[in-house]
Amino acid sequence: MNKPLYLVRLTQIILVFSIVTFTFTGTGCRLLRRDKQSIAEKKQKETDKKSTAEYEKARKQHYEHQSKEAKKMMKRTQKKADKLNKPKKRKTFFNGICK
Repeated sequence: MNKPLYLVRLTQIILVFSIVTFTFTGTGCRLLRRDKQSIAEKKQKETDKKSTAEYEKARKQHYEHQSKEAKKMMKRTQKKADKLNKPKKRKTFFNGICK
C-alpha cells in the first residue's frame, strides 16, 4: 500500500522536528540549561568589575586630595618604580663584550 506523498513528507518533518526538540531539551544537551559553575563565574566577574571600579574611584579621589608636593613625589615614585620593575634583558656573551 502506497501512502500519499504529503503523508510521507509530513511524517519525515515530524520525525526531524522531534529529534531536534529532544536534542535541545534532553538531559545530555546543555545549550538551553545553565550550570551552577557558569552562573558563579558570571557573578564573580560582576563583583570583580564593581570592586575594580570602586578601587579606581577611591584611588583617583585620594590623588585629587593630595597637595602639589605630594603629587610630585607620587609621580617621581611611580617613575622610579616603572624604571626598576622593567624586565631586564639577559646578557649574552656577545652583548656583554660589545657593550
